[in-house]
Amino acid sequence: MTSNRKTLSGGALLILIVLFIGLMLVVNVMFRGARVDLTQNNLYTLSSGTKEILAKLDEPINLYLFYSDKGSQNIPQLRTYATRVRELLEEMAARSNGNIHLQVIDPLPFSEDEDRATTYGLQAVPVTAGGETVFLGLAGTNSTNGQSVIPFFQPDKESFLEYDVAKLVHELATPKKP
Repeated sequence: MTSNRKTLSGGALLILIVLFIGLMLVVNVMFRGARVDLTQNNLYTLSSGTKEILAKLDEPINLYLFYSDKGSQNIPQLRTYATRVRELLEEMAARSNGNIHLQVIDPLPFSEDEDRATTYGLQAVPVTAGGETVFLGLAGTNSTNGQSVIPFFQPDKESFLEYDVAKLVHELATPKKP
């Protein structure tokens, strides 16, 4: 009788494990891409205007976030803000139906990436008395050689972050008519 109980409880446990794995697979497929913003100020919820701009994109837009990760290791406020900027850009790229391609670039001093950032018109801001500089800017291009930049994301203007990026995307999506 004890052997019969062990077999039944072992079989029931095995069935529960298989059901749990099957349920997780189904949930993973059904809710892929579902997002919930539980932050206090809805930091990761895009405004309706931004969603409308992203929905109307007809051509691909390339966004290049230049952020000096290594140069900002001793500046926690800037690192936190840079993470916020990157996450907003990733959210916009995810909502653009594949029309926004984001690249995050760490321009090391005296590198081709640093030259590329300055070619776009981004500003390197000095952060130490020794002359070390940090990039935190965005360059965007479209398929018709259009170009737009945000030279430096200023942490004190975080409340305008989504507006500034949406404006840049809108400028690239609607090229000026001749």
